[in-house]
Amino acid sequence: MKRIAIPLILAVVLILSACGPTPTPAPTPDLAAIETQAVQDAYAELTASAPTETPPPPAATPDPSLPVAVVPTATAGQPAGVALYNTAILSGPGEAYVFYASLLGGSTVEVLGISADSLWWVISVPPAPNGQGWVSAAFLTTTDAGSVPVVSTPPVPPTTEMVPPGPDDPQGAALANVYVRTGPGTNYPAYGIAPVGASGRVIGVSEDRAWWVVRLDPTKVGAGYGWVMAQYTSASNTQDVPVIANPPTQEAVTPPAPPAGVPAAMAIEYVNVRTGPGTNYPVLGVAAPGAAAEVSGKSADGAWWQVKVSTTAISSGLAWVSADYVVTQNTESVPVVEGPPAPPPVESTPPPPPATASCTLVSQDPPDGTTMSIGAPFTTTWVLQNTGSADWKKGSYDISFIGAYNNVWLHTGADLYDVAATVAPGATYNFSEAMLAPTYTGTYGEAWQIANENGEVACQFYVYITVP
Repeated sequence: MKRIAIPLILAVVLILSACGPTPTPAPTPDLAAIETQAVQDAYAELTASAPTETPPPPAATPDPSLPVAVVPTATAGQPAGVALYNTAILSGPGEAYVFYASLLGGSTVEVLGISADSLWWVISVPPAPNGQGWVSAAFLTTTDAGSVPVVSTPPVPPTTEMVPPGPDDPQGAALANVYVRTGPGTNYPAYGIAPVGASGRVIGVSEDRAWWVVRLDPTKVGAGYGWVMAQYTSASNTQDVPVIANPPTQEAVTPPAPPAGVPAAMAIEYVNVRTGPGTNYPVLGVAAPGAAAEVSGKSADGAWWQVKVSTTAISSGLAWVSADYVVTQNTESVPVVEGPPAPPPVESTPPPPPATASCTLVSQDPPDGTTMSIGAPFTTTWVLQNTGSADWKKGSYDISFIGAYNNVWLHTGADLYDVAATVAPGATYNFSEAMLAPTYTGTYGEAWQIANENGEVACQFYVYITVP
């Protein structure tokens, strides 16, 4: 069978395709069979050689794990391409790069450039950090693309080691090469990639449940944890992992534009700008994809570039960026520069704290102060909104009676209830309780609360009535 590279660099939002294999093999392998394979099988079974048979039509897929590309088509007369078969859009020209999305056979694309060896086309992919993705030239036929520029090959992303899970641990396995980031969003810089098939221990989930928090080797990544997009992983035993609050984003660093012809570096991903050549140095901010800076030096190991930044970012006007996330030009004669003294080592930080619990009373029936006849039965209904960043999970959150005004109870049911269904952040929950007006005149009321199994109170709420 033929093999295609399926690396990854961003996260589009639809689905990978899947169609049944052709019953009778053609003289040349029928790549329609690829559509029935999981992405790991695709790595093992396809090649980048050009097909010679008639391409199959695009087909929908029931596989929800990996996204299908939504890309702009070229305008008439502009460089364009048509996918011969279902193929992959990558962050660079080869299997070691990140997987963006699947490009369905028959799809048309806007061609922006070509690799130096002419084996890969660069196409427009607006959701990608730098707006570009790479497709094997063997699977794309082009028109009017003879004058597109040669695009510099980006560095191969480094591998980030996840801590392997135990058999019963919450865990996730990478369905394709996927970035491990410093936060739950493509605007957070990446530590590196988790290669296809790699498994890691899951210790939490993002507020929007779109990202897993995975434990990382603290000797390699000081924080000891990172974030992986859930759409690119196969997860298990994760139903009880805590919701983790989003870490703050770093301030943007926009270096002065480099003069023409000088040594320069341009970010191809969101990249941390640091005070020295190492991840142990403090972060000054983040440079966005496309940001360019003049290069003034490099580290002895060639893994870091010293760049010129504004003196408002750092008084020396000099900072450092990882060579893994930039492309450079005119840097052949850049001198080796010694970095500033390294900061003292720090112990690995614990996982971020679980998200907080809180709620707001949206409405209540009857309203406070309602007049009730002596001994009249009634039902009080409170509508509560989860305004925290943690789910109110069934079995983990309770609603309980906490007291009555003048010690006269109104409710006729139980004092404690489980939340009947999980309530996501932003959703509402209706709680109703049967009550009875006292047989004496006066003002009466009850207070209730919702709290988790750890005793953290989301909020308290109450009702009071008047019996004339």
